Amino acid sequence: MADETFNFDAEFSLLDVGATSSLLRAGSIRPAVLLFEPATGVEAITLDWETEEGAEQAFEDARRYARDREAVAYAVVAEISRCDGRVQFHLPHGPSEPGGQSLAIVMTAADGSTRGLIYPIRRSAGRLSFGQPVVTDEETTDWCPVGNPWANPYCKGDIVRFRPRDRAVDPSTPLWHSIVELTRLRIHEDQPNAEEYMSFLDDLRNGIFVVAGRPSTDSGAVHLRPRTVFNPLGTLTVEASRLTLVEGPEAGVVPVVR
Repeated sequence: MADETFNFDAEFSLLDVGATSSLLRAGSIRPAVLLFEPATGVEAITLDWETEEGAEQAFEDARRYARDREAVAYAVVAEISRCDGRVQFHLPHGPSEPGGQSLAIVMTAADGSTRGLIYPIRRSAGRLSFGQPVVTDEETTDWCPVGNPWANPYCKGDIVRFRPRDRAVDPSTPLWHSIVELTRLRIHEDQPNAEEYMSFLDDLRNGIFVVAGRPSTDSGAVHLRPRTVFNPLGTLTVEASRLTLVEGPEAGVVPVVR
């Protein structure tokens, strides 16, 4: 791929063949994120986690790494199943499932192109085969937690700031004055923790928050919360376009292929 224009259709076809062949040959597949970088080629990141809740952090780290690498596209390959409307990702060494698993493949490019395939997996008498795949696009791919890091680059744990002349709360509103008065009251009543309350006011004034997540129903928005434990605002949901990145934690990712 080096020094070549990214060809979405060609790369997706190769990905499809490679993923299905690997699963047929090995009987299982490890969740992986592939980054497509014209200057250096394809970089593969295999994911692992200790608990079921760890899958979310593993994919969030991969998303942050993809954003920081400025790839032109990424792909995700994983075995998944759905339970009570929630997607579960399976590891090769994880507990075996009686059925209902699928091979899920998706590719998303910086220009917004998205294509996915979900192959039902059939295991019988030690043999593995695929059912007819379901084809998805940007609007119907509802299982991939990496999302679109070009349209919305923010990851959980990022410190962000509202753009100039924009605030989380309008200073002219009664809500702003109520929050400020409540915080001042806390400062007077709880002097040992006055620094915490002052930090909250400073961040509110400067429009600085931490990203708490992204809504599943709006790919262009983020959930925000104050950096302080003191939090009279709760969780705010705002458009990513209103924010700029201050800093983010380092992605906990070790690439395995370059």
